[in-house]
Amino acid sequence: MVKQKENIMARSITEIEAEEKALADEKKVALKEHKKEAVATVKKLIMEFKLSKGDIRGKAMKQLDS
Repeated sequence: MVKQKENIMARSITEIEAEEKALADEKKVALKEHKKEAVATVKKLIMEFKLSKGDIRGKAMKQLDS
């Protein structure tokens, strides 16, 4: 039982680096998807409230707060 724990806990640097790389890639994909979703939400809000480029800053905030 103790020997099994030692085998599980002892990982090589290569394995750890590979896992870190996979997590970094996964994070990159998740951020990309989040950005796409945010842009889609903003576009939807612009269409829903019939906003123009000039409205985006001042008027849009008032409309969205209502």
